[in-house]
Amino acid sequence: MEYLTIEEAAKFHGHLGPFLLLGYMAGTLARETLKPKDEHDLHAEVTLPLKTPYTCVVDGIQCSTRCTLGKLNIKIKPSNKEIITIMIKCKSSGKVLEISVKSDILSKLTSFENLDEAVKWLQKLQLKEIFQYEFK
Repeated sequence: MEYLTIEEAAKFHGHLGPFLLLGYMAGTLARETLKPKDEHDLHAEVTLPLKTPYTCVVDGIQCSTRCTLGKLNIKIKPSNKEIITIMIKCKSSGKVLEISVKSDILSKLTSFENLDEAVKWLQKLQLKEIFQYEFK
């Protein structure tokens, strides 16, 4: 199964920003961990504030997992807190990957004035530095 590259995701989204990249990285991690059989096998539930730049994460997840609003296999849950949590389930296996963006990462990303600098900083980090995740 073919997935969009980060460059294609940026084109879809309009630019390569750090929150798009966060979503793309989280979705890629879930896809590689859960190994879906087809584009309908994953279901994502994303909890975050309903405001930019947080919602940009959703585009990254859509592009990296093929969970889309049109197929109704992604759900967005609003949060009043400055958090991003992502639960992705593989229907065929019943396995779930729960991912949350570490609060210090969110604080740092929202402090950058330049999006390119934020993306470069994020790209230098290991997944375990960015996310807390649990496979069930």
